[in-house]
Amino acid sequence: MMDEIHLAIAFDTNYIRHFFALFASILDSNKHNKIIVHAIITGVLKEEQEKIKSYALVNKALINFYEIDEAFVKTFVVTNHWSAAVYYRLFFPLIVPPNIKRLLYLDTDIIVLNNLNSLFTMNLDDYPVAAVYDNWVKTAPQLGITTEGNYFNSGMMLINVPVWKEQQISEKVFHYLAYYPERIKYVDQCGLNAVLINNWKKLDWRFNVLRSRIPEGMSEKDKALFLKDKVILHFTLDRPWKMLCRNPYRNLYHKYLRKSPYDLDSKYIDYSVYKLPQLLRIRLIELYFNLPIVKKAWRSLKNKIK
Repeated sequence: MMDEIHLAIAFDTNYIRHFFALFASILDSNKHNKIIVHAIITGVLKEEQEKIKSYALVNKALINFYEIDEAFVKTFVVTNHWSAAVYYRLFFPLIVPPNIKRLLYLDTDIIVLNNLNSLFTMNLDDYPVAAVYDNWVKTAPQLGITTEGNYFNSGMMLINVPVWKEQQISEKVFHYLAYYPERIKYVDQCGLNAVLINNWKKLDWRFNVLRSRIPEGMSEKDKALFLKDKVILHFTLDRPWKMLCRNPYRNLYHKYLRKSPYDLDSKYIDYSVYKLPQLLRIRLIELYFNLPIVKKAWRSLKNKIK
């Protein structure tokens, strides 16, 4: 019998392509698990929903769609590139069927690299959630978090549904967001961290590899070795659908998007001919680090100039 893994994913019409890349990576890495997705959506056309359902069924997975009142979350702080959809994750423990005891929440800017079973079945020790320390944010004094290691990234959360509901985590976060908007810098993530101080289980960062964890200047061999034991790759800070993305693993996003049934019209959402010189410079720097022969030739040339 296949192990069931219940995933929670939220997106609106602007993130459909990213969902497809994520979903393709999940299915490719979890062929021996029964994947059941609970998706909160807004603005996703019926034909797109049917395409997603068909893709799931072909891969022996299931997807259930839920819709919420978007007006409620629009009252919360929305900054930078985020939309109100970032707050949807707070509803999952409240709306999934009561027989579901745990949920693995994943942002749509994620690629799954390996089997999720070890993460999904992890002992939660009566915590409402397990997550990974965000080494980019580090601290958040405005929330009461002044020690490094105590602020987590909410893009991947293993949710203990009964404990979450018993402690009324969603309701507390809603209250915090409504009454302290001036303290909110990273949308729902700040609300969750404020409410869950010293009340979340810390996971190894290989379960949510942030951009700030990836070493610079790796060779192709080093890049492969780095990912060997990693489970989830999270495209924070540097998005692979942007033309000038520097993330060394950006091609994984495009690889899985091509595997999906998404109708791709353009590789980048911000293509501009004026960005081509910058793009060329980025790729030449990468070529320098990736190919030892290029690095050797460049050093030799510099020595001759001297």
